[in-house]
Amino acid sequence: MLVTTSTKINGTTTRLLLAAMTLLVAITVPVFAHGPGQGDSIDEMKVPHTAKDHSEMAEHYQKVEAETRKEIEMHKKMLAEYSKGVAKNPKAPIENPYIKRERLHCERYIKAGEALAAEAAESAKFHTSRAKELEGK
Repeated sequence: MLVTTSTKINGTTTRLLLAAMTLLVAITVPVFAHGPGQGDSIDEMKVPHTAKDHSEMAEHYQKVEAETRKEIEMHKKMLAEYSKGVAKNPKAPIENPYIKRERLHCERYIKAGEALAAEAAESAKFHTSRAKELEGK
């Protein structure tokens, strides 16, 4: 037997709920108003002015490139492994939809990753040359 109870919300309850929600918003908005990456964060990006700043930026971009290359390799391996584990119908001329979806995902990720890695390499090259330029080398 199913028993349901209906709850009638009167004006006082509505006003209390509205006041509670307003108080909650008033408390949480200032906390999130600054947003991520603002303040005294170590990871905060700044415009490089000195040779040291440019060297640090070059190191950052070299790390980004290395991490991206690792992820590209991971997706290449994932694609190869995934196609082994999915059943294939030798009589069907079309590609298994599961393999196709995974293949397209990995190919898009690999393509985007290669573009990001190339851009990071170019940025590292620029910042390295700029640092040497500012050092007078």
